[in-house]
Amino acid sequence: MSETFCYRIQAPEADREWLIAELYSLGTLGLEEIDTGLLAYFPPNSPSEPVRALQTARPGIVIRGPERIPPADWGQEWRRGLRPRRVGRIWIRPSWCESQGTPELTIDPQQAFGSGEHASTRMALDFLLADLAPGDSLLDFGTGSGILALGALRCGARRALGCDRELVACVEARENATRNGLRLSVFCGTLAALRSDETFDIVVANLLLSELIPWVPRLARHTERTFIVAGALARERSSVLELTRAANLSLRAESRESQGGEVWWSGRFAQGSERQ
Repeated sequence: MSETFCYRIQAPEADREWLIAELYSLGTLGLEEIDTGLLAYFPPNSPSEPVRALQTARPGIVIRGPERIPPADWGQEWRRGLRPRRVGRIWIRPSWCESQGTPELTIDPQQAFGSGEHASTRMALDFLLADLAPGDSLLDFGTGSGILALGALRCGARRALGCDRELVACVEARENATRNGLRLSVFCGTLAALRSDETFDIVVANLLLSELIPWVPRLARHTERTFIVAGALARERSSVLELTRAANLSLRAESRESQGGEVWWSGRFAQGSERQ
């Protein structure tokens, strides 16, 4: 094993998903989340310029290093920190971990977001599976790894459709569906590809607020019964409620979870006005 180099990256919470994807595309050996940002590990022959260039892409990103790290098998060190998780009524596990029970999904962390390690994914999946009825249909907008749609299929959904603008997410979602023996429909694009009158029992969107805002009215029109939002911070709750009220969606339940120095928020909505 050769020595490794580490970059200490300070980054706003809202930019970390994007940053993680960029670092993987540059060949990082592994990432470690800390309160102020990330530690990114690279082999010694990796050029530093592309990594340093990330701090000019978005404000608030500061990159220090690289620091020389003693030889270690970082692939194994990174894997050692991941364990199967129980979320609601389903187990999520990496492929290198033994099964802890059923029902379960096998999801390996890759470039696309959604491995069960982030609070927003767990809250969205918890709401989804609690509301899911056998035979339901689901639209997963911003599907990422496909974890939410696949969880619904594993637990009795009749049909699930995953939508994402990123090609890498669509590819990984299809691969995860194959790995788990589930029939997930995936398309790469936006809601413009859907018929305007097509509806789903449940619509879920695990997205940052800035990515969600333009789509709430259209998502509401595709919602037959339940609309689930995750990916917003607790301090953005009022903004989400303004958007959903304007789309005739009412809050039925909400959840919060602290992670990485931030408090994440998720809401479950229904069609119609607020209950009295």
